[in-house]
Amino acid sequence: MYQIDFSSGKPIYVQIVEQTERFILSEAYTVGEKLPSVRELSVKLSVNPNTVARAYNELCLKGIIVSLAGKGFFVSENAKEAITKNSAELMTELNNLVEKLQNFGIKKEEVLKEIERIYLRGEIE
Repeated sequence: MYQIDFSSGKPIYVQIVEQTERFILSEAYTVGEKLPSVRELSVKLSVNPNTVARAYNELCLKGIIVSLAGKGFFVSENAKEAITKNSAELMTELNNLVEKLQNFGIKKEEVLKEIERIYLRGEIE
């Protein structure tokens, strides 16, 4: 399920957050489903448990998962809405960035070419 790219410049905890969000959106994880424990996922991915804990903490802060003391982490009832809200915020950031690029005289074709390069690089599926 999870695949970590250790050679990527992207922090591992961010990769875990993003992949968890994709799993929820694709319904690989469903509302109320228990996620792997911090220890279990850290062993499976060969990463420090603190890295997984950091990812889970961020997902909790975003309202995507919930922690139930002594039981583990579960997909929240509002997970998809929280992810969508975060996506909308990112689109607002993209809009602001595009406006800045326009102000610097960067052509639309250059921006689109860079976006295509990023997608092809495989960082975003």
